[in-house]
Amino acid sequence: MKKILYLILLLSAFKLQAQQSVTFKIKYLPNHTYDGAVNLKAVCHVNLSGNDSIIAKITAKGIPLPLAANLDLKMNMSTKTSPAAADLSIPATMKISFDDLAVELNGNKLPIPVEKLGQGVSVDGHFDKDGVFQSDLAGGKEMSDSAASKIKKMMNGFQKNIKFPDHPMKVGESFTQGLPLNLPISDSKLKIDAKTVYTLTNIADGFAYFDVTPNINISIPIKENTLTITGGGSGKMVYSLKDNFATDYATTFNLKINGMIEKVQVDATIDFQMGYKYTITAN
Repeated sequence: MKKILYLILLLSAFKLQAQQSVTFKIKYLPNHTYDGAVNLKAVCHVNLSGNDSIIAKITAKGIPLPLAANLDLKMNMSTKTSPAAADLSIPATMKISFDDLAVELNGNKLPIPVEKLGQGVSVDGHFDKDGVFQSDLAGGKEMSDSAASKIKKMMNGFQKNIKFPDHPMKVGESFTQGLPLNLPISDSKLKIDAKTVYTLTNIADGFAYFDVTPNINISIPIKENTLTITGGGSGKMVYSLKDNFATDYATTFNLKINGMIEKVQVDATIDFQMGYKYTITAN
């Protein structure tokens, strides 16, 4: 009898979880501080072959082949919001600083003034009613349109690239979103298939858990040849229901690049590890 009751309770729990649905939307709250730690690692290997004269010119400039490059970036992004204004916008101050930025080329570290980068930059602005950050001042000074545009893209890139469906999601459901790729090529033969699939795997204890599956397949025409970029990866995302925010994100991504450029065969691989983790507190 106890086994039967246990089985009934277990089936009821699974049924309740399956029926639970949530509408997700990234939303900054007034009078809160968002402290984010962002990290990016990239390992790149490049080999060129086929045209000895061009390759000789490249190596003569001190660029050894095959080429191995490593990037390790650690940065902090802190956002402090103020009370909402009458137009529902939320004033905010963002601070960006670098903990570490290391670049290696074939095992040799490149000199980078990390101590200057560590000082960071402070940007004042506001989130509009759609949750998009609009930058106004940097370091207390007015920003040019181009500088404001760059800051806006970087700030919004971490969170606003995730556009959840405008309807409730249940565990097991997925949504697909295109990756933001801007290539300055107008050729009609250019083919881009870049997307990320987010699958809701669980809702528990005030958090929603997603599997993240990015995939990319690009074909770039270069004169009579074609350069292909293919790859995929996997990752996890955690969304705080209380904060309306994706607080944890981690993914790995592997790319292969192959093709002919000016009679030079290019074969390259790039392995990425990237993620962020946010701590959110009320002011």
